[in-house]
Amino acid sequence: MALPERFEPWYLLVVAAFLVGSGASLLGSGTGGFVLVIGLTAVLSGLLWAFAVYVFVGTFRNYVTSYADSGGSLWNPRFLAPFVVGALAGGVVYVTRPIEGKPTTELVVGALSAGFWAFVIAMIVVLTASYVIAGYREAQ
Repeated sequence: MALPERFEPWYLLVVAAFLVGSGASLLGSGTGGFVLVIGLTAVLSGLLWAFAVYVFVGTFRNYVTSYADSGGSLWNPRFLAPFVVGALAGGVVYVTRPIEGKPTTELVVGALSAGFWAFVIAMIVVLTASYVIAGYREAQ
């Protein structure tokens, strides 16, 4: 199978995440230290960023595909509910955390983490209910 047949445009996000993670690690490392250690740390940081984006985007893509496969409309409130739950959870964390005096990067990471996991939990509930309802429809 040729690369153009396997390549999907969202893979560019993974490459961008790798570059951002590596670049941020290199910028934060300063000029002192061993070059090999700094380079390996930058590569590891980039790989972790790429993996996080891959999981994040892949989860959303799989949710959309699974919900559509179960016969649901993508404009159905049941489909949109996990996105709303995730956005609300992330917003609540973002609004309430500055009181604790955390730096902005920690605040954004905390809000994204809370929003993502709230989305995942709501997604599991919605998909399970959708498959149960679809199964009952097929049985009748």
